[in-house]
Amino acid sequence: MIGIFTIPKTINIYDEDISSIDFEQVRDFIISNFGNVEVRIVRTEKKIIHTKGLLFDLIGTQKSLDDVDTKDSCHIAVTNKIFATYGEDKRLHIRASIYSIPSVISISGIIEGPAKPREFYVYKQKFSSLGVWELKEREIKKKFKGQFIDYDDRRLAEVSKGYFAQALFFYITGEPFCNRKSCRLYNAHWQKDLIYSQIRRGVFCKQHRTALERIREASRKIS
Repeated sequence: MIGIFTIPKTINIYDEDISSIDFEQVRDFIISNFGNVEVRIVRTEKKIIHTKGLLFDLIGTQKSLDDVDTKDSCHIAVTNKIFATYGEDKRLHIRASIYSIPSVISISGIIEGPAKPREFYVYKQKFSSLGVWELKEREIKKKFKGQFIDYDDRRLAEVSKGYFAQALFFYITGEPFCNRKSCRLYNAHWQKDLIYSQIRRGVFCKQHRTALERIREASRKIS
């Protein structure tokens, strides 16, 4: 259930030199859905996302933003770095996003996190065991073309909007996800579900559309 809102006065998006995302489109998406809030695109000269090996380092990442005001601002960092956290099964899992202060969206994680079709991994295991995966990878990806998001994929920009929406719902309501696959806030674990929720549907469910109306109304009162 969506309860009390925390409306940010500003939204700071930190761009670690990401060429695959049109941040002006992201700004327009945020304003049209969340209200006339100030969205700042901050191009970072230094990397602010920290990892210990592959493991995401929240403390190190937070320290890199020690000099910014977190009281009335939502901070979202976008990186190409790939990172992982431990899941409930006590195994490392590559993540597309982590919602915290700051929230982090990994472009590489969007590609490598949600699982590809099971048959893709059958081919990968087979050719890897033969030592020829690097020679066969392009061919196999072509076989499954359109069934998952890949590097230099034109759909990346559209898919990323769902992750920005989740980051903002985390800041505003404390709950970034929706259990409906037809909603942009769906936490997809499979590429097919990611494509369905963000590309084929590309909308918010009725419950979260209503929430967005209330968020926009609240944002008008503080602007």
